[in-house]
Amino acid sequence: MILTPMQHDHSGDAELLGDLRAGPFRITHKRYTHDFAQGYHEHEQGSIDFVLEGGGRGVYAGREVESRAGMVEFFREEIRHKFVGGGGGIRTMHVLLPGDVLRGSVGLRDIALETLVHTRAQAIALALLGELHDTDESSMLQAESLIHELIDEVTRAAARPRARAGWIGTVRDYLHEVHGRPVTLAELADHAGVHRAHLAREFKSKLGVSVGAYHRAVRVQLAAQRLACGGVSIARVAHETGFADQAHLTRVFRDHFKVTPSVYRRRLRRR
Repeated sequence: MILTPMQHDHSGDAELLGDLRAGPFRITHKRYTHDFAQGYHEHEQGSIDFVLEGGGRGVYAGREVESRAGMVEFFREEIRHKFVGGGGGIRTMHVLLPGDVLRGSVGLRDIALETLVHTRAQAIALALLGELHDTDESSMLQAESLIHELIDEVTRAAARPRARAGWIGTVRDYLHEVHGRPVTLAELADHAGVHRAHLAREFKSKLGVSVGAYHRAVRVQLAAQRLACGGVSIARVAHETGFADQAHLTRVFRDHFKVTPSVYRRRLRRR
C-alpha cells in the first residue's frame, strides 16, 4: 500500500499546526496524539523530519530508528516502514520532498534514511520552522532556499564513507556514551585499539570533523534534546551535558544553533 503524506494509516488524530508550500516542497507542522501508530506502509514522497517534541520508534527498510526531540531525519520515498509514537505523543515538522527531486539528486540515490547528528542541520531546520510560522512576502523564497540547504546536508552525510562499523564506529559509539565527562585521545585510542595519531587523522578524514569537535557536537545535540523535552532548567541541562555552567552552554549552543538555549526551547515549543 502506498499512502500520500496526508493519508497516514494510524489510530489517533494528527493536528495540523502549520502548512507552507515553497516551490516543489511542502512544509507541515503536526502534532500526533499519544496513541498515534502506523502499520507498515509507504509514502510517494520523501521527507526531512525535525522532531520538536516527544518521540517514538519505527522500522524503516528493516532498520530500527528511534526518533527523539531535537533530531533531524531523512527518509526517501517508497520505503516500507511503520512507526509508533511514544507515550506523550510526538510533534514534528515535515519537509515533503517530491520523488522526482530525490531521483534527480545524485548524492541521495543510494541512501534510504539518514539521521543528521551534526548541529548545522538543526540550525537550518529551526530557521525553516520560523519561516513556517512567521510568514511574509519573502518566506516562500527563504523556505525553499533553506530546504535546499537541508538537502545538501543530507547529501554530504551520505557522500562520506560509512563509519558505522570498525574502530571508527566504536569511537563514535563511545563518544555518545561519555558525553557527561572529559575524555582524552589516549582513552579513545585505547578503547578502539589504534594509535592516537592514526585515530585523530582517520576520524577527521572519514567524518569531516575532528574527534574533539564531534564530541562537543554530541553534547550540544544532547542538550538540544533535553531542552526540547521541557521541565528542566537550562542550568541543569548544562550540568548534565558536561558544560561548566549555563553561560558556557549558552556560548557553545549559540555557535552551533545561532540562537540561545532559551530561544531554541521557545521556538520548538511554539504551537
